[in-house]
Amino acid sequence: MIEDVAGAVLLAPALDYASRSAARLTLADLDRPSACAGWTAAEVLTHLTGSLRFLASSLTSGFVPEQVAEPSPGPVTVRTLCRDLSRAGACLTAAAQDLRGRRSVAVGGMPLHCHQLIVVGAVEAAVHSWDATAGTVRCRSIPDDLAARLLVELPLIVDGKTRQGVFADPIVLPSNRPAAERLLAALGRDPRAGLP
Repeated sequence: MIEDVAGAVLLAPALDYASRSAARLTLADLDRPSACAGWTAAEVLTHLTGSLRFLASSLTSGFVPEQVAEPSPGPVTVRTLCRDLSRAGACLTAAAQDLRGRRSVAVGGMPLHCHQLIVVGAVEAAVHSWDATAGTVRCRSIPDDLAARLLVELPLIVDGKTRQGVFADPIVLPSNRPAAERLLAALGRDPRAGLP
């Protein structure tokens, strides 16, 4: 049974969007620059996979690990990136479904709510998947219903302190823009970068 229903409502569609987005890429896309400055599409997906593993390990153990075991390196293809991303997403989903009554994770001796970690996973999955495909004909917008729910949760994980060194300053958009565009802009991404 999922112990954090609100988190599950965010996590499942975000991971689905991530898997579908990654699967749309071609081998030629992997070395292309992503919407994350200085990172290729493959590097963004590798980072996302590592982040999901890290979050799963944190939820499972109850504390933030110093390091999470990585799979053996091998050839980087769309297939291997999708496989690793799917496995990491499954680990995070399993961890979110079995919190064993735990409500928080120790981060530097301070408690961080499990729900916040699940929200981080959902935001990472949705936004980094968009980052990896932005600028290709394969880029699809983050579903507006998912983006709207993530926007509501965003203040739990992104503020003035947590933004520094992680996200660029927000881009101001009119409030009548679609939720997906407002989510990307809130995290310092230009939604127009997704246009091929």
